Amino acid sequence: MQLKNNVRSIGNALASATCGLLGALPAGRVLAEEAPKWQVDSALLYYSEDDDRVRDISLKAAIRRAFDEDRSLDIGLSVDTLTGASPSGAVPTDAVQTFTRPSGNGSYQIAPGELPLDDTFKDTRVALSATWSQPLGERSRIALGVNGSNEYDYLHLGADVRLERDFNQRNTTLFIGAAYGNESIDPVGGTPVPFAPMRGTDDPASKRGTDSKTVVDGLIGLTQILSRRALLSLSYSYSLSDGYLTDPYKVLSVLDPGTGRTIAGPSGSDLGLYLYERRPDSRTKQSLYTEWRYALDRDSARVGYRLMDDDWGVTSSTLEAAYRWNRSPYDYLEPRVRYYTQSAADFYRTYLLDSQPLPQYASADYRLADLDALTVGLKYGRRAAFGEYSLRLEYYRQTADAHEPGFGVLTGYELVPPLTAIMVQFGYKFGF
Repeated sequence: MQLKNNVRSIGNALASATCGLLGALPAGRVLAEEAPKWQVDSALLYYSEDDDRVRDISLKAAIRRAFDEDRSLDIGLSVDTLTGASPSGAVPTDAVQTFTRPSGNGSYQIAPGELPLDDTFKDTRVALSATWSQPLGERSRIALGVNGSNEYDYLHLGADVRLERDFNQRNTTLFIGAAYGNESIDPVGGTPVPFAPMRGTDDPASKRGTDSKTVVDGLIGLTQILSRRALLSLSYSYSLSDGYLTDPYKVLSVLDPGTGRTIAGPSGSDLGLYLYERRPDSRTKQSLYTEWRYALDRDSARVGYRLMDDDWGVTSSTLEAAYRWNRSPYDYLEPRVRYYTQSAADFYRTYLLDSQPLPQYASADYRLADLDALTVGLKYGRRAAFGEYSLRLEYYRQTADAHEPGFGVLTGYELVPPLTAIMVQFGYKFGF
């Protein structure tokens, strides 16, 4: 199953250094010591959704090797293991529902009134990245990177570059970056034909071979030191995806317009009529981001806001704030809150009606619905003789709206139930 992780880090060295000072523990005598040539920042994350849905255990490590003349090599490694159940896109009903597994080698049933979840959701993702950074003269820097990730049905290969230039007595830094990625998708059982019906086991008529997509990202922005305590960052990013953007594991229920029940599927099977989704083969996204950081006498605070808009009709806003309370020279507490809201994609549908013609595109993936999400968390960090460790706890709750109302037998069912999750992360970093 593809992992949706579009986080890209195209920043600048001045911003990173200043922000690090704003958020760090009081350094004391450590500042007088020579910085270690090797730095390792690792984290172990546990993520769990309610109702036995997705669970993720991931291990991440960022390794930096510093050389002379401000040159450095950064290596990133992450391993994610996901298990559990994922919504298929079909709606609940008052009868037992039967679905074919993606491989076509078996089937599973959903009890009346239950949200259809595919319990075959299982994946392991390995990602690796490398970035070389060096100065270009006294006021400029360049970073060149390559990255790749692999899952059993997905392969990503990419490269990125960023340039930075200091102005205004090094109080202003302009940065520009670009990234390119190529991704191949090889779903279990083959790529579904858009709007083809789900068929019985060992029936490949609705499937075809592999597919692919490309992603091009661009970013431009600046970081301004406002005072010895405050820093402001502004950036604009543009992303163009082209190719296979459909989720090969999502379907839509086709309902009787009178009763609300799923109509009969292909002859010779005991399935209802479930059609594989279809999304546009291109997507353009634009976003604006700003972040303000402020250092108090002992503590620090940061507030960030992102506005995103795309040509699928999705507009989203993200507001995040954190406060770092340095309890002593050796430990800190950092509460964090994040609010996210988005409008639905133009082609989002909770279900399809048998009496209506097929639209050009349609998806019942709740991630494309009108939704709101809130994350609250607390992080504790402590410096020790052997490095610095941290523990982060977060709670996540998401609510989404169905595009079409329930009717007939669907009345009273939650077509898009809320989602809650907990996250626990242990971090450890050290140098040598």
